[in-house]
Amino acid sequence: MPTTTLPLNKFRLLTSTLASGSNLIYREDIDASTIILSAQITNMTNIVQRVDVTLQKSGSLSQTTLLRNAAIPPEESLNPLAGKVVLERYDGLYFNTAISGSLQAVLSVLENANN
Repeated sequence: MPTTTLPLNKFRLLTSTLASGSNLIYREDIDASTIILSAQITNMTNIVQRVDVTLQKSGSLSQTTLLRNAAIPPEESLNPLAGKVVLERYDGLYFNTAISGSLQAVLSVLENANN
């Protein structure tokens, strides 16, 4: 029976314009572990925007707050992670904002196959 093999290491760059409310930025949904190498959130408006960053572990209904109500000055960027974050299968990273289209996110990840 043929099996699908994943590359040992796969680097990805993900971009997203955030909608209002909770935005699932990344979910580990393959048989891999993911290291979030960096994240950048840019305020595309001329007023201060606020963002929450949360992590949801697989099987949990609750989210762990990594950053709460962080202010991003007009036309500036914020790196919301002080270091690397490891996600396991079905873990999710969320960014939450109030105004659709006001923030853009860039995420750099390394997916590492477990098999």
